Amino acid sequence: MVTGSQVGVGFIGCGAIGRDIARAIQAGSVPGAVVAALFDVDENQGRTLAAVLEGDIPFSTDIQEFLSADGLNLVVECASPVAVRAHAKDALLAKKDMIVMSTGALVDEELLAELSETAQAQGCRLMAPSGAIGGIDAIRAAEDGLDEVTLTTTKRPEGLRGSPGFRDWEDREITDPQVIYDGPAVDGIKLFPANVNVAATLSLAGLGPQKTKLKVVADPDAPGNVHQIEAKGDFGMMRFTFENRPHPDNPRTSYLAILSAIELLRQACGTGPRIGT
Repeated sequence: MVTGSQVGVGFIGCGAIGRDIARAIQAGSVPGAVVAALFDVDENQGRTLAAVLEGDIPFSTDIQEFLSADGLNLVVECASPVAVRAHAKDALLAKKDMIVMSTGALVDEELLAELSETAQAQGCRLMAPSGAIGGIDAIRAAEDGLDEVTLTTTKRPEGLRGSPGFRDWEDREITDPQVIYDGPAVDGIKLFPANVNVAATLSLAGLGPQKTKLKVVADPDAPGNVHQIEAKGDFGMMRFTFENRPHPDNPRTSYLAILSAIELLRQACGTGPRIGT
C-alpha cells in the first residue's frame, strides 16, 4: 500500500529491466519509493513479474486501468520506443511524472515537443536517465560551444542481432571487428532501435541527432558493450570510454543503464543533496 509520504512507481514494461528496477525499489535502494502498479501488453510477462514481487502489486494490460492504480505518482517506461509513442502522453495527461528509458523515441522532434508541452501543462516532469554512458552533464554544460560529437558503440554480434541495421549480417560469421554503421545518429537510431538509446540521449543533450555522429561496430571479442564519446568545441576536448557488462538476460542492454535509472529514481523520489546535473 502506498502512503502519502511515498512515491508510487509504476512500470510500463515488465521484462528484465523493469524487474530489476522494481526489485531494487523493494530492496530499499530508492528511499521513499514503492512499486504501485505494472503494465505490459504481454500478460504472461506482467503476471510473472507481479508474482516475484512482494505484496499484491496490481497488473494490467489496459493502460487507463494501470494509470488509475491507487497511489501511482511516477511511471517508468522500460519497454520500447513503440511503448513511448503509444503511452507516454497518456501517462502525462494523467498527471504522472514520467521516466523514459527508450530515449530513441524522443529523437522524433514532434513527439518530444508534444510530450514536453503536455508535461508542462499538467504540471508534471518528463525525465530520461543517462543510461549506459556518463558525461551527459558535461555535454549539456558545453552545449552552446560544441562543434563535433562522435559516439562509437561496439558490441558483440549477439547484442546486435534482430536489429534492422544488422539484417545483412545475420547469417555471416564475424571473426574480427566490423563497422556495421557509420553516419548521423538520427539514421542509426532507426536502424538499431534496441541498441543505441545512448546515441539518442547523447544527441538530445548536445548537438541533436542530425549533427551527432554514430559508428556501430560488431566485435566478437568486445569486452562488453563499449561506448566511446569524443566531443570537441570552444571548451577544448572531452573523451569518455565505457566498457559495460551486458545485462545477463538482455545482451542489447548494459547493466549500467539499469543502475542509471535507479539513480534517477533516487533523485526524483528523494529530498537529499543533489550532486551534478
